[in-house]
Amino acid sequence: MAIGANDKLDKALVRKYQSLKVDNAIIQSSIVDPNKMLEAMNDYANAHMEAFRIQQSLSDICKKAMTMNIQYLKMKTPKTKKERMQEAARKIVAAQMAKKNALAQKLAKEPRPEFA
Repeated sequence: MAIGANDKLDKALVRKYQSLKVDNAIIQSSIVDPNKMLEAMNDYANAHMEAFRIQQSLSDICKKAMTMNIQYLKMKTPKTKKERMQEAARKIVAAQMAKKNALAQKLAKEPRPEFA
């Protein structure tokens, strides 16, 4: 594949404009610094590649999970306020009964004084 004019019209245009030089100072002063532009493009490309890597690793994890036939357990339904209060009351009553039983056993072991 050749670079340059392909037909007679293109060659004529090239001959006509090859000697002209255009120097527009206004455009030159408003051009963005090429190094800054390259840094911005590099940062954008790096961010895009990192997002692509994360997407690939997530895709791999999903594929592995599907091949291993992982079964997810259904989570428990959250308890209502009434059920939570009933459970807390049961725990309190159970703790009080345990203390009462412990005290009763302690008293049963101790000898009772006899009065005359």
